[in-house]
Amino acid sequence: METPRVPVSIAITMLHDGRVLLELLADHSSAFSSAETHIDDRDRTSAIVREWVTAPLATPDRRSSHRPLAYRDGYTLVISAESTRDLAAFSPYGNSLRIDFARAFGAASGTAGDPEPLARALPRDLAICFRRAQEKAAWRIAQGAYLPVLVGYLDELRSMTSIEEQDAYETTTAGVGGILDDERYLLVADDERARQVYLDLVAERSSLYNWYMDLAKGGHARPRR
Repeated sequence: METPRVPVSIAITMLHDGRVLLELLADHSSAFSSAETHIDDRDRTSAIVREWVTAPLATPDRRSSHRPLAYRDGYTLVISAESTRDLAAFSPYGNSLRIDFARAFGAASGTAGDPEPLARALPRDLAICFRRAQEKAAWRIAQGAYLPVLVGYLDELRSMTSIEEQDAYETTTAGVGGILDDERYLLVADDERARQVYLDLVAERSSLYNWYMDLAKGGHARPRR
């Protein structure tokens, strides 16, 4: 008899205007359920958690079938019962939140967990995380020099098009790739240009990766674009 699948994490995707998508994940690519809420709607966020913990779980489906298009460009953090970099970025009470997640979703199969600690903590930490990310983005942009630096990186990546540069992804991963991983909070910046420059950088890194893999795995040397 197949062991029933249980939730392993919650993916939280925030948009700059305060909209939030919560996804109850069975694994990285599939979800039991998803629901939209807002940073300031703590009652709704709590209600979503309670329903997920106490109601029967649906059959997991591909995450892409649950995700409205707008959230493709959001700031996503994943929380679970494990200590992770995302958890540390999301909550100043990370260890407590891990325990709350385990209490909610770590019960034996067929037994409802305790939703209340997580139903109280998630809306609180969600608001803290969002405000902190927006403040950090605003501070970065207000210095005046940071956005031109990102644009400079973007111009540099876009210039890499010749066959001789097809392995450029290896060097960009250690450089601008690390910056992109650390600066995801820019996706909730009030400044639309900052959000777009960040997204353009991510798109260029993806293009460089695909170009590199054509050579590394397919042996296909070609210019980019």
